[in-house]
Amino acid sequence: MAQVQQVNAVNHLRELAITRLFNQNTFNMAWDTWRQQIRNQIGNPPNVNNIIDLGDSLGDIFRSTGTAGRGQAELSGGGAAWESLVCWYMNLCLIGSRTVVLKYTKQLVPTPITNAIAVMYGTFSSNSESDLIAIVFPNVNEVNNELEMEIQTSVVNFKTFLDTIIEENLDRVGVGIIQCKTNWNDNSQIPMLWDMVYRAQQFRDQNISVGREGYSIADLRDFTYAFVTVPTSGGPFRPNGTPVNRVRNLSGGNYWGRPTEQNVANSIKEIFQRNFADGQNNGLRTDLRNELQNLGTDYAYFRL
Repeated sequence: MAQVQQVNAVNHLRELAITRLFNQNTFNMAWDTWRQQIRNQIGNPPNVNNIIDLGDSLGDIFRSTGTAGRGQAELSGGGAAWESLVCWYMNLCLIGSRTVVLKYTKQLVPTPITNAIAVMYGTFSSNSESDLIAIVFPNVNEVNNELEMEIQTSVVNFKTFLDTIIEENLDRVGVGIIQCKTNWNDNSQIPMLWDMVYRAQQFRDQNISVGREGYSIADLRDFTYAFVTVPTSGGPFRPNGTPVNRVRNLSGGNYWGRPTEQNVANSIKEIFQRNFADGQNNGLRTDLRNELQNLGTDYAYFRL
């Protein structure tokens, strides 16, 4: 039987996104180690600047649970863990804002967005390796108000509600695809090529197009494509090196879990102002500061 709750759409979606992370073995198994390091860095009580500055050391936090001599299965699991850690960090920094970051899943990503970012090759639909999707919700009453609605375990009702909000306000919605990879050298060509596809205004081959069912990224207020790496191997990364040049001009930027290195990569903490400023109500730090007192209650699902 459905339960009636008072729900803010953004807050509820964020909770669902983070809860799904802890349902994954690779993330859940590493969490105790990561949590201790994170708590040591953000302070007690947590400090706004320390939370945001976690982006400078996110790579070190991730590597703290690594093992030598990794096989392919571990590499795959490590990639899933890295994108989950990035998702967790970004959502923590974004509490109080109208931006939510989630792993791509049809259960939570609004259908109009799924259709808008679909790349069609003939009748075959393929999305980018969109590890993470950031949604910048519009500043409208349906988003900001506490609404009484039925929430089922299957989240079907909530997903329908999200679809309606996005459908009615599509031209005021921002979307960011964030591709997360642990290795830079082997993977930098992938985001470069996907970004090219999304930037292309038209294709000579009429069987290639972006968007389906009447939706397109052109319908959105804003669309960006970003790359976030640890990185776990390679380097030193030089400004004129091939891996750097491949991702230098991505529409959403190139980031890593280290401090910013000029002409190489930005710390992931820089992504908020560059790509998601429109989702902030009073500025990134003010939005976060206003919510810090609720970390142990409303935001207990972050498990800090």
